[in-house]
Amino acid sequence: MSMFNIGLSGLNSTQKALEVTSNNIANSGTAGYKTASTEFSAIYNGGQRSGVGVSATSENFEKQGTLVSTGQSLDLAITGKGFFVISENGRLAYTQAGQFKLDDERNLITNNGNQLQGYGIDDQGNLVPGILTGLKVEAGNIPAKATETVNFSLNLNSAAPVQTFPTATAFDPKDGTAFNYSQSTEVFDSLGNSHTLTQYFNHAGANQWDVAYYMDGEPMLATAFPAGMLSPASPIQANNSAGTTVTGVAVVRMTFDTDGQLMPLNGATPAVDNNVTDPAGVREFNIAFNPTGASPMSIKLDLVKSTQFGSAFGLYENNADGYTSGEFTGVSVSEDGKVLATFSNGETKLQGQVVLANFANPQGLESANNTTWYASEKSGAALLGVPSEGSFGAVLAGAYTGSNVDISKQLVDLMSFQQSYQANAKTISTADEMMQVLFNAV
Repeated sequence: MSMFNIGLSGLNSTQKALEVTSNNIANSGTAGYKTASTEFSAIYNGGQRSGVGVSATSENFEKQGTLVSTGQSLDLAITGKGFFVISENGRLAYTQAGQFKLDDERNLITNNGNQLQGYGIDDQGNLVPGILTGLKVEAGNIPAKATETVNFSLNLNSAAPVQTFPTATAFDPKDGTAFNYSQSTEVFDSLGNSHTLTQYFNHAGANQWDVAYYMDGEPMLATAFPAGMLSPASPIQANNSAGTTVTGVAVVRMTFDTDGQLMPLNGATPAVDNNVTDPAGVREFNIAFNPTGASPMSIKLDLVKSTQFGSAFGLYENNADGYTSGEFTGVSVSEDGKVLATFSNGETKLQGQVVLANFANPQGLESANNTTWYASEKSGAALLGVPSEGSFGAVLAGAYTGSNVDISKQLVDLMSFQQSYQANAKTISTADEMMQVLFNAV
């Protein structure tokens, strides 16, 4: 009878292996699926050969699945280790099937309606790390924000010819020979209306430059600037964009040291000072501007890091804050998992951060429906972190992780297990024939 039992154990074990292989083939196109393999072990009862059994069915978490590019912003792939954390009716589950979308309440959910988990934000829009919550996009349309700061730094060519603003006649910005260099910056008022701040630079002498400012083609008056920043040449006459001469126009003086570094604009000599961080704030000043119909503006122009070297004119930075109003257009996710609402004015607003999970023993995870797993005693508790930090992989938006099934290998395994099944069936039929011979001999 032992031959029957041995053959039967072979049939049962091979049937389980065929089921696993068939399941792999069936899920070759399933997002986040991990190839399973059947592990066999020999059985001995009291030292007697008793056939074979399935000792374990393991899943391959080491091999990365194929990256499937979709271009959809909420399709997310993990390029490295980690699982997305989702909530299934209050129970945490883990998956690498990163196909997410927004529901009618703008919750980030899977195709099965389970909410993606991460770190949320407080009322001021700051991340709240360490507290897991369902990720949700709460931003509606974004109102306009007036410009408050312009970070502006440049190099002025020390070899440029000396050219001062005229005193007997009006400065004309339409005359390209009337200045050495100019640059414009877009700023916004409280209504979101766009304005153009233009600076005209003239080489006033050794290591000295004078600057005239225009807003929307109108020269700005000396009353709009702090008195300590003005050049001895100020005020001057200047033409506006219509060609009308305006009096009392401001000219700001910039002075550089012999190393080409910008000196304090107000002539101050702070105890601790440098042209990189400007700790005393002596390389910045406020420009007053009253736009029509909007709130009065005070724009801080920060010139720190500006230099005067014997090289061509060039910008280091020309960046103004503020923006016009914008409508919600969608969601984007960065490599470090930050979820950002995007708006038609080009602005973004932080909504939270995706959290990833790792396990001491992924093989101990409990498999579940919809390509998810649950933590168990064998896997250990989930180790949570954010993408691109520590052992966690980065998040790639616009793609998802596909199955890691190798179809060619599975087909070879299928044929191998089929032959094994037939061979075990043959041992049973052979044992049966031997029994028949024995019975006929009695």
